[in-house]
Parts: sequence; C-alpha cells; structure tokens
Amino acid sequence: MNRPASFHTVKFLPLLALAFLTGCQTYTKLSVTDHQGDRIADWIAEGSVKKVDQGYAIKAVERHSGPPNEVVNKYPNGWRTTVVGPNIVRQSVDKPAWLFDLDAKEK
Repeated sequence: MNRPASFHTVKFLPLLALAFLTGCQTYTKLSVTDHQGDRIADWIAEGSVKKVDQGYAIKAVERHSGPPNEVVNKYPNGWRTTVVGPNIVRQSVDKPAWLFDLDAKEK
C-alpha cells in the first residue's frame, strides 16, 4: 500500500522537533520562601524541571541561600538535586553571566 508523501513528513516531525529542542538550553529560577514570604533560597536550574512528590527535581547551576548568612554557590557542571520548601515559585530566566564567561574561556 502506497501512502501519500505527507504521511512520511508527519511521521518524522516529532523527531525533527526534538532535534531542534535539544540544542536550546533553558534556565529556570525557583524561589523558595517560608510561610511568611521570607526567602529561604533561590535556585537556577538548567534544562528540565520535573515535579516530584516533595518539590522539583532539577540540575542546579546556581544557588543563593537566604539570610542571615547569604551564600552563592555555583555548579559549572550542574548538580542534580531536589528543591523543596513551603512555597516555590518558578520563572524562566536567562543564562547566568558567569556561565557565558566560562563558555567563552573554554573555546
């Protein structure tokens, strides 16, 4: 049975779309606050953010801890972790500047 050419095109569109999406890296900021709205930590995730029972499974590239002793941790190779907390707000962000600088040094 001969199928129209358009069937073959439609069949491979998902694969083509996947190939284009793998070249783009997305970054998501997850802000964790307590019940009063005070910041506990901010995380920058690279790639997908997956909802799990306790929070979100991410590949972290950066973490800002909340007060009183604020600390910034950077993970150039990524760190698989789970972000948990009473309130978590997600938002898309740009790639951190220090990662652009690191990429430029490696080339």
